Amino acid sequence: MSSSSELLNILLKNVRLLNEEDVSRLIQDYKEYLESIKKYFDFDGGVIRLNEKTAYIFGDIHGDIISLVAFLEKINFYKHLKKGGYLIFLGDYIDRGEYQVETINFLILLQLQYKDQIILLRGNHEPPKWLPPYPHDFPFYLRSRYPKIWKKIYDNYLGIFQQMPHIAYSKKGILFVHGGISVKTFDLERYKNPDKEILTEILWNDPMEGNGIKPSYRGVGYLWGEDITDLFLNENNMRLIIRGHEACNGYMWKHNHKVLTLFSRLGSPYYNKLASIVKIDLAEWKLPSHTDFISISIDDLPSI
Repeated sequence: MSSSSELLNILLKNVRLLNEEDVSRLIQDYKEYLESIKKYFDFDGGVIRLNEKTAYIFGDIHGDIISLVAFLEKINFYKHLKKGGYLIFLGDYIDRGEYQVETINFLILLQLQYKDQIILLRGNHEPPKWLPPYPHDFPFYLRSRYPKIWKKIYDNYLGIFQQMPHIAYSKKGILFVHGGISVKTFDLERYKNPDKEILTEILWNDPMEGNGIKPSYRGVGYLWGEDITDLFLNENNMRLIIRGHEACNGYMWKHNHKVLTLFSRLGSPYYNKLASIVKIDLAEWKLPSHTDFISISIDDLPSI
């Protein structure tokens, strides 16, 4: 058995065994980690400035821990982390998936083990109390798992969601975000400790074909065009935006290869044929090519 497989098995076993007391303690440990995150990252106001390392980037997971495990095994994540690389997750760990409780706890355990190498960005499904997504079935899964104190546990999760970083960027000009850039401001300083409007856009906005700005079909946030991408990238001396938030067949380019969307889960309710992640060397600038993407299909999924 490889070291990656051994570690995965240990983490999965620990996740399955978490009772109400254990999960409450895990959330408290993670809260303390987030309160001390400046020890591990160049972190300011929810924004992380990344070091020049190799990184694997994951899009939406939505409770699909089986695909997550398949990706981690495929990239030999243990070896990657031993070499000092990053794993960057773009948000949406919960809702819509059968194993959403296991997924969020698994990732928390992984980050607590590799405190300066795992980055869990906030997605719109890690919501502020004032903007719940739909569907948001995470509370119902918690209620079935922890019936006595599920509400307290849910409130504790909401607390750590508020502390999670929402933006990361590299010195070579790549921005990592769940939804997208704000159409109200291109000033990265205003993305630190954002107000409600800017946070909403970061978590909910989507790129669209053409130019300009439109209200989002989601009922919250905006759609932004290629001209807005160009303005943002030019103002911040950046070259590429990598984000999640949209279901697609693994990955999708927009705005003349200046916006990359990743989608890293399989199955209901999307039934996409492929899920994908991408490998990026943050020490140099190179647009990801076809060979930098790692994709899986239903046939690749392990039993866990």
